[in-house]
Amino acid sequence: MISMARAALLAGAVLATVPLDGPAFGTTGQAATAGLLPDIRTVVPKQVQLVNMHQRELLRFSNGIANTGPGHWRMRPEITGTGSGQVQHAIQEILDGQGNVVDERLVSTYEFHAEHDHWHIDRVALFQIRSGNPVDGPIVGGNSIKVTFCLIDWYKLDDNPKHTELSYFHCGADRQGISPGWVDQYHQATEGQALDITGVPAGDYYLVSTSNPDGNFVESDTTNNTAWVSFRLSRPNGGNAKISLTGHSPCDSPGLCGLTGTNR
Repeated sequence: MISMARAALLAGAVLATVPLDGPAFGTTGQAATAGLLPDIRTVVPKQVQLVNMHQRELLRFSNGIANTGPGHWRMRPEITGTGSGQVQHAIQEILDGQGNVVDERLVSTYEFHAEHDHWHIDRVALFQIRSGNPVDGPIVGGNSIKVTFCLIDWYKLDDNPKHTELSYFHCGADRQGISPGWVDQYHQATEGQALDITGVPAGDYYLVSTSNPDGNFVESDTTNNTAWVSFRLSRPNGGNAKISLTGHSPCDSPGLCGLTGTNR
């Protein structure tokens, strides 16, 4: 079950509603920069399950975003402090090996949600259901949504260190991010961790999750940001829909395959 601490901290990954007006975010993310860069990867989605709720069929799943690069993936808002509720720009800080900020880039927006009492960052991930193939197959049932998250160190990708090693551990109006070698994971029961497949015909499909889908955030490689699981949707005798997992994307390590996740 999801921990009470996580439930209180992360009331949910919610659909992006803040328009990215002003500077052209997508044109600045991958410009040359000094310092150590993160490499943002998606862990293979786990705990994929079909839930019937209020006559809707929801495909729920846990989602992990890993940083496998040598640099921190770190953002700050323009205005710090819990008293401000205004939407504001998110600035990505690029650090050197000594932890000094050597570059800054405007990459996204911060938004404070009073009902959740924390801040999160826009357009961190993209969730889709596709048919045919996971790369450019048709989108199924309109299921292509960009989501916002608060970003913290949740578990280590390849080992289990003491919690004192955490660099990012709250979602206040301050710095958020994922340290090198760490993963931020969202439980399948968290609001926003679901796609609606009500009425989708029986068949074979792909649940596709992509981190940094617009390339706004500065990282070393944007070609390795997607992971997927394939599943078969059946509707036996016209009854309740069922799913069975049939495969997943290649992954470079047990951690990226989702085998080390805590799923809290």
